[in-house]
Formats: sequence, C-alpha cells, structure tokens
Amino acid sequence: MNKKINHLKFNELPVYERGRGIKNHLIASKQIGANSLHSGITFMPPMTSVPAHSHNAEEQVTVLEGTLRIVLNGGSKELICNKYDSSYLSSDVQHQLFNDTDEQLVVMVIYGSSDVNRTFSQTGEVVIIGSEEDQFTADK
Repeated sequence: MNKKINHLKFNELPVYERGRGIKNHLIASKQIGANSLHSGITFMPPMTSVPAHSHNAEEQVTVLEGTLRIVLNGGSKELICNKYDSSYLSSDVQHQLFNDTDEQLVVMVIYGSSDVNRTFSQTGEVVIIGSEEDQFTADK
C-alpha cells in the first residue's frame, strides 16, 4: 500500500458552490488519494435547505456551528442536531437537510466511500458528489 500524508489547510481547500448559497469545502477525496472516504465542510446560510436525496454510501454529519434539522424518509422521522451533535445514516436513506435558523450552519460531512453519488428524490437524477451536476436548484 502506498502511504499518503496530506496537510490540508482550510484556506487552500477547493470550494464548490451547490446553489442556494450553500458551499462545500472538499477535504478528503479521490483527488488526494482517498480510497474509502470522502469528506468536507459545508456552510449553509440561514433559511436554506438541501433537497431530499440519498447516497450509495454511509454518511456522518457533525454540526460544528448552528442547528441542523434532518427530515428522514419523506417526513417519517426528524432529527434536530445542535453544535457537536452527529447523525449517521446508512446508504440509501432518504434525507433532507434544513437550516431553519437566522444563523449560518456549518457541518462536517463524511461519506464511507470515495465513490459517492447523490440520488435526488424528486427527480430520480443520480449525480456524482462534487460534480457540476451536484446542484441544489429549485427543480431538484
């Protein structure tokens, strides 16, 4: 196994705009040689949401700042995560993320695969995480 060590300075991380003012700072991915995870820090402005979707991989979300509301399986369950709370979802669990507050939300997201996709629940569209198609537009 080829050993890799990367010092990933936050101000040098690639930033991806997802729409709705939501930005993701990519940390570990295939781009730096990650084989079994994909991670980043996401900033969500006040009163924004990520449309209902699922992934082909496990997902952990940890709140670093703010309050995150997660709606699962079309509303069958709801989680409220405050600072340093985490959620874990197995693959193929439909979820929607909300920042219902007047403050910015910052979360760390970690996926259990470096080959992660997102399936938008409304359209069935499948996109690769971080691709140009991975946008949170009104029609998703």
